[in-house]
Amino acid sequence: MAEIFDHAGNPVKHGRARANGIRMHYVTAGQGEPLLLLHGTPKNHFYWHKLIPLLTEHFTVVAPDLRGFGYTDKPPAEEGYDSVTNAHDVAALMEGLGHGSYHVHGEDRGAEFAYALAATHRDRVKTLSFCEMLLSGEGLEAWSNFTPENVSAQFREKGVWVWHIPFFWIPHLPEMLITGREREFWEFWIKAETYNPTAISEEALDEWISCLKAPGGLRGCMETYRAAMKNARNNAELKTTKLTLPIMTVGAPEFFGPLVEEQMARVSEGVERAAVFAECGHSLALEAEDRLAAMLREHMLGR
Repeated sequence: MAEIFDHAGNPVKHGRARANGIRMHYVTAGQGEPLLLLHGTPKNHFYWHKLIPLLTEHFTVVAPDLRGFGYTDKPPAEEGYDSVTNAHDVAALMEGLGHGSYHVHGEDRGAEFAYALAATHRDRVKTLSFCEMLLSGEGLEAWSNFTPENVSAQFREKGVWVWHIPFFWIPHLPEMLITGREREFWEFWIKAETYNPTAISEEALDEWISCLKAPGGLRGCMETYRAAMKNARNNAELKTTKLTLPIMTVGAPEFFGPLVEEQMARVSEGVERAAVFAECGHSLALEAEDRLAAMLREHMLGR
C-alpha cells in the first residue's frame, strides 16, 4: 500500500469503520475543521496524496475508499452502488469518527456522491466543492452519445466525449475485456484525460491497479456505472429542493470545463466560487494540487 504524509511529514492514520452495512477503509490526518474527500474512478484514497499535505495544517482531513474501491467492501450489486447509498456510507463514517458537521470536496464520481450527501444530509454538510463532474440524468449521458459533436468535443471550447459510460454499464463484458490487461487499459484511460500525463505517477497507477486486480475490484468499479440510471432517478428527486449551502466548482479545459459550474447552478441557489483551471485535465488533485488547495481553503475557511 502506497503511503501519504501530512504537512509535517507524518504518515496519515489508516482505519477501518463499520458504516451503513459495509466495512470502509479510510485515512485521516490534520487539525481543524473536518474535510471529507471523495475520490473518483478508478481510484482510492491515494488519489489525494499530493493534496492532503497542503490541507492538513488547516483541516482534519478524512479520505475514505468508497464502496467498491480500494480496501473498502465490494458487496453484491443488489446491495447498492448508487449515489444516495454512497452518501449514507460516508455520512455514517463521519458520524462514527465524531464529525457532526463538515466540509466536502468531491471529484469525478465522488462529486456526484458529494452532491447527494449535501442534498440528503443538509444539516451536516457546511460547504460543498463539486469538481470535474456532471450529474447522472442532468447532462452526463448526453455527452456519452456517439455523435459527430461529441466525438469532436475535445477540440472545442467545452464538452467531452465520455464514451466509457455505456461501455462500463454493460454487465460482464468490461470485466472480460479488461481482465489481464488492467495496466494497459487503465494507464491509457487515466492519462488520456489529463493535460500533463506525467502527473499520474507510477506509484499511483500501481496502487490503483493492484486494487482493481484484487477480488471484486474491477466489478466494484463497474457497479458504480451500472447504478447510473438509479443515480438519475435520485438526482431528479434531490434537485426538487435546491441546495442552499456555499458551493464552489472547478472544471478543467481538457474535460468538463465550464459545464461544471453550469451543472451546479441548475440544482442550487447559486455557485459562490467557480474556476476553470488552465493547463489542467480531469485529475485536479494531481495536476493542479496547489491551486485546488488554495481555493478550498478560501472557500471553506475564508483564508
